[in-house]
Amino acid sequence: MLHPKKAKTLIPEVATLTEQSESLVKDVIDFYWQEIRKSMSSLKHQRIHLTNLGDFTIKHWKMKQKIENLEKWEETNKQKGMQQMTARFKTAETLFDLKALKQIMEEENQRKDFIKLYKDESKK
Repeated sequence: MLHPKKAKTLIPEVATLTEQSESLVKDVIDFYWQEIRKSMSSLKHQRIHLTNLGDFTIKHWKMKQKIENLEKWEETNKQKGMQQMTARFKTAETLFDLKALKQIMEEENQRKDFIKLYKDESKK
């Protein structure tokens, strides 16, 4: 059975193994996980694969619900003053990203359907 290692024990081992400084190894590890967090929260990809952890996907029903909620919020807050300007901008940006991702997901589903249809036709 594998026992997970904490970063404080892993970093010195990797630094010794690779003959690099611990600070460099720590910086590389921190950068890697920072980029993973950005990718997972950016709404730019439908699926993110992390080796040994699995695939992280956006659920279409959650995305649909979030788009509806943001559109309602945007509609009800259009009349408010400049105080809400930053919140409205952030909402509009998130809504744009969600709609773009929804389009990507729809295109991917069409591609999958086409492949499935082609496979079914070729079996006949």
